[in-house]
Amino acid sequence: MYDWNDLKYLLAVIRAGSTAAAARSLGVSQTTVARRLDALEHALSTPLFERMPEGFRPTKLAMDLLPLAERIEERASRLSDLASAHARHSRQVLRVSTTSLLAAHLLPDLLAHYRHEVSEMTVEIDTSNNASDLVHGEADLALRLGTLPQNPEIIRSRVGISHWTLYASRDFVKTHGIPASPEALIACPLAVGEGALARILPLQRLSELLSSHPPAYRCDSPEALIALVRAGLAAAPLPVWLAARDETLVPLPVSACNVAAPIWMLCHERNRHVRHIEAFRKVATLRLRAMRRQFSEPEKALDQAAPSLDFTGPAATGNPS
Repeated sequence: MYDWNDLKYLLAVIRAGSTAAAARSLGVSQTTVARRLDALEHALSTPLFERMPEGFRPTKLAMDLLPLAERIEERASRLSDLASAHARHSRQVLRVSTTSLLAAHLLPDLLAHYRHEVSEMTVEIDTSNNASDLVHGEADLALRLGTLPQNPEIIRSRVGISHWTLYASRDFVKTHGIPASPEALIACPLAVGEGALARILPLQRLSELLSSHPPAYRCDSPEALIALVRAGLAAAPLPVWLAARDETLVPLPVSACNVAAPIWMLCHERNRHVRHIEAFRKVATLRLRAMRRQFSEPEKALDQAAPSLDFTGPAATGNPS
């Protein structure tokens, strides 16, 4: 009987292309990789690789076994994740997955209210680029924006609407004026997203608007985007609930990037009756619904800013005033 653990060496060599690269990916020695492959071949009574001067070449059988080995790997990973989730619960640990933007500017308020209900918990915050898998137990709860994949095992609650619109600093407006049309906006320095940030709908809209015009800045983090706008270096789409708190920022009267994205609270159904998880879900849901007035629509934000700005005259054309 073969050792299931040896399948990871088979997968690593096929994926990496050599035993040396596989050893680096697994954090073991090249000798260990070769030894475990020999043991797997001996247990299966058949060669899985041709030993060539340039390295190990998988046989047809190895490639036929690949999808089966990947399914075993996926199930083993799921088993490990679910066991880790159970261990978290027994240690009174809550793991929340969200975006870096929500973690920095929204989650602390929710946690402050949660602490009034459950004070003994350790809270882990996951802001990795890849959304944690609630089905596999990588996280207990998630806060997400926008459209989500459908899964009947996931309990989802829409707890708010995040409106985005174009913002600039007051210093930016003094220098570049207030663009009142898409054509005037394109003449201004703009910041767009890079990587995962480029997939956010309002930033996609801005990139489409620019078309053949290169942006002044590209960045792959919301924090960098906000910093550029606050520094007066560029205009960019920002969530109204965040930008409206900053008196140095003003919304721009160009609706091309006005987008509304729902805010979702996600939880796997198996965690419905886990006390500390359900407590956070209820507290956060109530708090976010109470905060809805902060998630203003772009038109309301513009109306609030208008008294302190002059939206008429040369600045409205996008020319420096």
